[in-house]
Amino acid sequence: MAGLPGRSSLPAPLYVIRGARFLLDHRVLWKYAIAPMAISTVVLGLSYYLLYHSFTALIHGIMGDGWYWQVLYYLVVIVAALLLLVVFFFIFTLLASAVAAPFNDLISEKTEQLVTGNFSETPFSFLQLLKDSARGIVHSLRILGIYLALLVVALVLLLIPGFGGPLFTAATVLLSSYMLAYEYLGYPMDRRRFSFREKRAFLRSRFKASMGFGLGNLAAISIPVINLMVIPAAVVGGTLLFLELEPPVQRSVESEHGKP
Repeated sequence: MAGLPGRSSLPAPLYVIRGARFLLDHRVLWKYAIAPMAISTVVLGLSYYLLYHSFTALIHGIMGDGWYWQVLYYLVVIVAALLLLVVFFFIFTLLASAVAAPFNDLISEKTEQLVTGNFSETPFSFLQLLKDSARGIVHSLRILGIYLALLVVALVLLLIPGFGGPLFTAATVLLSSYMLAYEYLGYPMDRRRFSFREKRAFLRSRFKASMGFGLGNLAAISIPVINLMVIPAAVVGGTLLFLELEPPVQRSVESEHGKP
């Protein structure tokens, strides 16, 4: 029987890669990973196609006929496409995660069982499946809503002369990394009935590891084609990281509630 994993020497940003390798090494997880990957392909591919063509049509409408307008057009399209790779793919990855939440929870649960060796055979309940699915989707949509609200607030930074652009970029990267860490470390926390406060305490008490993990996911999301496979790899990587961080974090969380 496998025990809980010890403290890994692997940097937290690389846990999405560790999750991918764990998936490849355990074929039993493949059937659960197919659905999130298919959902990612449909959501990301279709939404990016529609947004990109809507954007280029808008630019075409305001550009003139001179050659310099054509050069400016292609420069604007290239820059905009690069920016969309980060912000757009992040937003729609969370949307895809929301749709795939029931499958993500199954991947996380099976990963934990493989690592700990504790296999629990619970009877199938269609009603419970519906409840869990609804809970997972609402949870992911809540994260997406919070992110978008904070992103709108961060737009104020663009009003700062000179430094507004870099400050907004830094704030977006930090915010996106935190939200991704919250999303993919959240599945094992949900199974332990962590409250919203306890989840934040978990991430705060292991801030460096959590932010590193989220940053690694953000980097992977920004890579075309690779981002279609990020969701199951991030779920597995987040579960593995949580199992390594859980004992000290648990003591930290309990101390906040006044427990010895």
